[in-house]
Amino acid sequence: MNTKSLVQDWMRTEVLTVNPELRVERAWELMERQRVRHLPVVKNAQLVGMVTQRDLKRTLFPTPLSVLAPPRGRPQPAVPPSDMSVSAIMTKTVHVAKPMEPLLSAAQRLLSEHVGSLPVVDDAGSVVGIVTKTDLVKALVVLLQK
Repeated sequence: MNTKSLVQDWMRTEVLTVNPELRVERAWELMERQRVRHLPVVKNAQLVGMVTQRDLKRTLFPTPLSVLAPPRGRPQPAVPPSDMSVSAIMTKTVHVAKPMEPLLSAAQRLLSEHVGSLPVVDDAGSVVGIVTKTDLVKALVVLLQK
């Protein structure tokens, strides 16, 4: 197997994570400043959720239609966005990848689960990286040039 086809060879190891108690406005500011779209939510060194730019946008800047018809399975919170923590809007069931997993497997999971990224976790459940659709496109370009 070509070692370039493993998740660990294409994942980003500098991962911006947030605490579940962080306010959504602060998470938005952090995403904007750091230019990221996915934030793994970590508590006691363990992955507990994921919050995306889309989650934050929907919460902080609701459109009239989204207020009338909230996303399936996500009840509308009763508190204003300025008082909400990331834990109130994060996805709790997070699809993950392992460092030694074949890149193809991670790519297939991204497609089948309709997600933009997979936090990469070690056997203890700690975040050691992240792989995004952009990382997969980069891998594709490099691997196809060979």
